Amino acid sequence: MNTGQGQGQTARLIRDNFIAKVSHLASRAEGCTLKQTPEYIRADSGLPSDTFNVAVLLQPRLAAENEAILEETVHYFTDKKYPMALWSWESKDSVTFETLRQAGLKEAETNIAMYADLDALHPGTECPADFQMKEIASPAEAEQFGDVLVSLFGESEEGAAVRAFYRKISRLPLWGSSLMKLYIGSYRGRPVSTGTLMFTDDSVGIYDIATRSDFRGQGFGSAMFRFLVGEAKKGKPRLCVLQASPDGIGIYKRAGFEPVCEVTVYENRHLVE
Repeated sequence: MNTGQGQGQTARLIRDNFIAKVSHLASRAEGCTLKQTPEYIRADSGLPSDTFNVAVLLQPRLAAENEAILEETVHYFTDKKYPMALWSWESKDSVTFETLRQAGLKEAETNIAMYADLDALHPGTECPADFQMKEIASPAEAEQFGDVLVSLFGESEEGAAVRAFYRKISRLPLWGSSLMKLYIGSYRGRPVSTGTLMFTDDSVGIYDIATRSDFRGQGFGSAMFRFLVGEAKKGKPRLCVLQASPDGIGIYKRAGFEPVCEVTVYENRHLVE
């Protein structure tokens, strides 16, 4: 991994791209609210969803200061009986981590923040037969995008909330945006895969690469990833960023991405169920 100042700067760029994605939707969708302060950002989807109820702490604080911030982030959602996720780019031995533990949050997952110079990436054009990818261009396609993501959650309450959120999203003029672009991949006419690009002045982020469970293992996710890299190369930023699960890091490393730091996601679901 990178070390020193370079690593810290790259980690902040990755975090800032993630914040831009969260903020882009939360500031536009009906029923959503976004609060931004120098200490944190808080996105409330208006739904019981820890996929879209998100908080990010922006800088390390002393324990006493963190308590006040957590009142505005964690307790805000817990008091509403809403699940939420707090994303942290800080080390697990930091003061912030201990404060989160004392607030009752549980570590839900750890991802790896990664980056690559787009000019050095050559993703290739391999694509399974009968599989076509495109940027969404209508409310119906926005709902199809959401349906693919909903399939990951089954019949759970979270799945219902994700479906409701993308119904909201389908009413937004997302297509043609220069900042956020949503893509859908269809196999023989059926939407089976998704991907998102988020553009900022400094980077382009890859998100939401997902494939319906009954269509996995056929190369659709890999094809979508290569397609997104190709689409990202058309934009202005030359730094491409993403957050990989431990299981998926090898795919991205082989493509030319380098790990920077861990990103830990904490949840309060056990406090509201």
